[in-house]
Amino acid sequence: MRRAMTLRAQLLVLQVVIVLVLVCTTGFVASTLQERQLREAYVDRMTGVAQSVARLPAIHEAFDDEDPSATIQPIAEVIREASEVTYVVVTDEKGVRYSHPDPEQIGKPVSTDPSIPLSGQIWTGTQTGTLGTSWRVKVPVYGDAPDDASPAPVIGTASVGVLESELRADLTDDHNWLLGALAAATVVGVLCAAWVTRLVRRRIYLLEPEDIATLLETRGLTDALRSQSHEFANTVHVISGLLELGRTEEAVAFIERSGYGGLLTSSAVAPGVRSPELAALLLVKAITARERGVTLDVADESALDTPTTPEASALHTDALIVLGNLIDNAVDATGPDGHVRVLLVVDGAHLRLQVDDDGPGVPVNLQHQVFKAGFSTKVPSDREHSRGIGLALVRRVVDRRDGEVGIATGDLGGARVTVELPGAVAYAVGHGKATV
Repeated sequence: MRRAMTLRAQLLVLQVVIVLVLVCTTGFVASTLQERQLREAYVDRMTGVAQSVARLPAIHEAFDDEDPSATIQPIAEVIREASEVTYVVVTDEKGVRYSHPDPEQIGKPVSTDPSIPLSGQIWTGTQTGTLGTSWRVKVPVYGDAPDDASPAPVIGTASVGVLESELRADLTDDHNWLLGALAAATVVGVLCAAWVTRLVRRRIYLLEPEDIATLLETRGLTDALRSQSHEFANTVHVISGLLELGRTEEAVAFIERSGYGGLLTSSAVAPGVRSPELAALLLVKAITARERGVTLDVADESALDTPTTPEASALHTDALIVLGNLIDNAVDATGPDGHVRVLLVVDGAHLRLQVDDDGPGVPVNLQHQVFKAGFSTKVPSDREHSRGIGLALVRRVVDRRDGEVGIATGDLGGARVTVELPGAVAYAVGHGKATV
C-alpha cells in the first residue's frame, strides 16, 4: 500500500513544522527577553526618580511644615510629568500620603504595605493600588541624623510606579516589530522548504519511497538473475555441444546431474492442460520432484488451453514464470515423501494458479515477508545467490498485472499459495482429469 502522503508532502510538512517550531521558540525567547529588558529599564528609571525625590532638600524641609503636602505635591507632579511615570507618591513614617496624582488621596494612608521601605530597604514589584495594578519601586526617605555617630532616621517613603497596562502597551509596540520579523522569517523558511523539497525530488527523479525500494529490489534481482543467466548459459552450451556430437544419452545425464530435470518420456500430461508449454513445464517439474522423493499432481478440475490472442500469450508467459517458481518453492518446502498439488483454472476473467504442499507452512508473522527479494527460509547452500528470488518474481508479475496473491493453509496441511491474474478472457478452456 502507498503511504497516505507523498514524499513531497512529507518533506514539505516536516520542514515547515521545523521552521514553525524554531520561529515560535525564537519568538517566545525574544519576547521574554524583551519584556525582561523593558522591566529592568523601567526599574532603573523609577529607582532613579524615587531616590531623587527622596534626596531633594525641599522634600526634607517640607516634612517639618504644618502642611507638607502643600510643598511636596507640586514638586512630585512636576517630577512625575517630566519622568513620564504614572505616579510619584511621598508618605510620612506612618504611610500617610503627602502627594498623589489624585488630590483626594492626599492625607490618606497608602493602600499597600509600606513596612519594607520604612525599614530602610528598597522594594520593587507589582502591586494593585488606587490607580490600578502597577510596576513600582519604593525607597526610604531619610531625615537628618541627630549626631555623627547616629544613623539618619527614616521619616517617610517615596514611591514611583508605572501601570502594567502602560508597560504592556510599550511591550506590544515592540512586539509588533518582532512579530513582523518572525512572520517574514516564517515565509522565507516555508519558501526555502518548498525549494529544498523540489530540489530533493528532482535529485531522486520524482520517485516515492516505495518506488525507490522497488528499484533496489529490482538493481538486487538483476544481479541474482545475471548470475543465474551465466550459469544456465554454460549448461546450455554443454548440452548443445553434446547434441551436436550425437551424444544424446550423455546430454540427458548431464541435465539430470545439473538438477534441471530428466527425460520427457511417457509420463501422462494432464488432459485438461492442453497448453504445450504448461504441459512441458508440469512434466519437467514432476520429474524433478520425483527425483527428490516428492509427488507432484495436478488437480482434476485443472483446465487450460493455448492462448488465442497476443494479450493472452503475454499472460501465458507470466503464468509459466509464476507456476514454475511456486512449484519450486513448494517442492523445497516438503521433505522426502512430500506431496505437492497444482490447480490451473480460468475463473471468469482471471487465471487462477494454486499450489499446495504438505510442508510446515508459513507462519502468520512471516507471510508478508516471503515475497521480499532475498528473504528465504531455506537452508543455505552453494547456490545461495538464487535464494529468495522465486516468490519475489511472483510478486513482481502479480503487481505488474494488478493481480492478487495470498498465502493460507491448504488441504494438504502445508502452505497454499494462490495467484489470480486478470486478462484471461481470451483463453479457450478445456475439460478433463489432469494427472502427472
